[in-house]
Amino acid sequence: MSVGSSVPRLHLREDDVVRLVLEFICSRQFHISQLSLERETGVINGIYSDDVLFLRQLILDGQWDDVTEFIQPLEAIATFDAHTFHYLILRQKYIELLCIKSEAGLIANVDAAVEEVVKVLSDLEKLCPSREVYNHLCLLLTLPKLIDHADYHDWNPSSARVRCFQDIYPLVEKFLPYEKPAKDRHALQEATNDRLIHLLIKGLLYESCVEFCQRRALSGSVKERSPPQLRFGSLLSSSKKFHDSDLSLLSWLQSIPAQTFAHPFEQRTLDVDVERLDKPSLETSWTEHMLVTPIKPKLFPYSAMPFGRPRSVDLMSRSLNPSLDGLPFGSGTMWRSSLASFHLTGKKSMTTSV
Repeated sequence: MSVGSSVPRLHLREDDVVRLVLEFICSRQFHISQLSLERETGVINGIYSDDVLFLRQLILDGQWDDVTEFIQPLEAIATFDAHTFHYLILRQKYIELLCIKSEAGLIANVDAAVEEVVKVLSDLEKLCPSREVYNHLCLLLTLPKLIDHADYHDWNPSSARVRCFQDIYPLVEKFLPYEKPAKDRHALQEATNDRLIHLLIKGLLYESCVEFCQRRALSGSVKERSPPQLRFGSLLSSSKKFHDSDLSLLSWLQSIPAQTFAHPFEQRTLDVDVERLDKPSLETSWTEHMLVTPIKPKLFPYSAMPFGRPRSVDLMSRSLNPSLDGLPFGSGTMWRSSLASFHLTGKKSMTTSV
């Protein structure tokens, strides 16, 4: 906010507004909406290096083999927990393959489908933190549908991939740090701690205070048994269009005598009840969502993503229900070209080569 001129000016950036919305819907686990909004706006609510942004998008796109290949330089660092990293990636890959297998319906080649799932499960046996965890993963293979298990009754690939990245980020954060540009007028910022809800509450309080002061001023010449009470409006009650905000209340506060602010008062708190939205159950074929090539904005990191679909998913889909054959397939020769143009180099500096 500029205060040097006679007319105060407040500067807002719409990408910051998007970050507020992204932080809210992510904290409420509306991850399908979150990822769609990120793609449409090109805005991500997080302070990440280019390496982490690229890794994050590989995970969100389900490019599991490329994730493993991309992170190979870190495996040379003794303090990097490669064991846990590979476990988290393979577990997510395994769950998605189970989902595709269970939703495929009539399978043309059962052996090929099961072979891919069993191969990943075999690799997981060496990485699972305990035998109980491995047995739990084996149990999922026996279920007719993934959603039949209580832990996965509301499972969807978008939420699962977001949580996968959230689990993996602490493992790579210190090795792929964000370096703030020396001269950047618009340094990256992140919305946290329900900032959107805080601003909404303060906005309602401000509107209520303006209305209270107006009623109190107009009732100054009228004898009242008790002063007017503070009333709170609704988030959706205003019918006025957006225009330059009225600073009359602030101007009045600046004009009253300084001794007024020394007048004693009772400190009070406000109890805020946020009624949570009851999310409906989603009914769809998650396989179709995973098989369709996602929308790619023409900016980083989306523009650097491998073309087409993940190799493991592509292999599975070819052995499953023929009705899935109508979905677009990626080019086997093109999709690897973008991965080759973005990779980690070096063992200590971990600089980015684009």
